[in-house]
Formats: sequence, structure tokens, C-alpha cells
Amino acid sequence: MASMVCAAFLGIGVAVGASLSRDSSASHVVDLSLEQPTDWIDDVCASFRVFGRKYQPLVDVGPDDPAAFAELVQRTIGIDMAVPTFDEGASIFEGTRVVAIDGAPGIELFYRNAAGDLLSVFVMARPASPENEVTDVQETIRDNLTVSWWQGERTLVAVVGPSSDANMPDLAKAAYLKL
Repeated sequence: MASMVCAAFLGIGVAVGASLSRDSSASHVVDLSLEQPTDWIDDVCASFRVFGRKYQPLVDVGPDDPAAFAELVQRTIGIDMAVPTFDEGASIFEGTRVVAIDGAPGIELFYRNAAGDLLSVFVMARPASPENEVTDVQETIRDNLTVSWWQGERTLVAVVGPSSDANMPDLAKAAYLKL
């Protein structure tokens, strides 16, 4: 009987000691609900913030391999395209990576504008439908980012960058027309 009481007190002591020894200053991870309402614009803004702003762009294909770029785009979203070049606004192509947009694969292309700011062009194979009607260039601002997009017959093209960049609608239209 005495050994059982001793074991019980030992177990209680270990449990109390373990709970008291936890580091209360440890950083806590924010638990985001999966049921939080998001749309594709939130997805492109989140990707831009994570992979473009805080870090150097993480790319699957660099700027010096156009054949690998074309193969990645064809394999990922089933579209034949070359790296879009722009006359002004986004002159330096830095690479591309595969992303998830609205639960579907997409491509994020990284560019730098003349001021050195990072811009991203997102391309997603999304056919026109009653839910995805063909549009002219649309624009919205989310926090400090401008998102300009164009929904065409077979693709959605969106350009994301600093809200201070007034060329975003022109870049979205130019990117779409180069497909």
C-alpha cells in the first residue's frame, strides 16, 4: 500500500514539475482556422508576402533557362507560354515558382521594377464560366498591395505589387496579352 501511495505522489510530482518547467516566454504559433473565408486574391497576396517580401524569391526555375520555364508552365497549368517581357514597369525577371491559388496550381513569376520593388505575376489556368466571367482589367487594394487582374477565356492573370505602383493595371493587361 505504501508503495502505491509513493508511486502516486511521484506521478503527481512529475506532472506538476513538467508543467511548471515549461518556458512561458516561448513564441506561440497563430492557429488559423481552415474555415476562414479566403478567395484567390487572398492567396496571391499571401504568396507575395511570404515568398516575395520577407525573403529573396524562392524559385523553381531561374531567369536564365527559358526552356525550363516553358516546360514548368506546360506541366503545371497546361498552357504554352514564354516568359513575358515588359517594355516598362517590370523589367528584370528573377524566376518563377509553382503556387496554389484558390486550391488549384498556378505559376508565380517574380520581377523587379525600376525602383527595385518586387512584383509578382500570377498565371492560373482558369477557364471563363458563369462564376469566372471574362473581364477587362480589374483592380483592388489589399492592405498595402495592389492586385490587378484580367480573366480571359482560358486563364487568369494577376499582378501583385506595392500599392504605390500605378502601373499595375497596365502590367496585368500586358501580361495577359503576351499569353
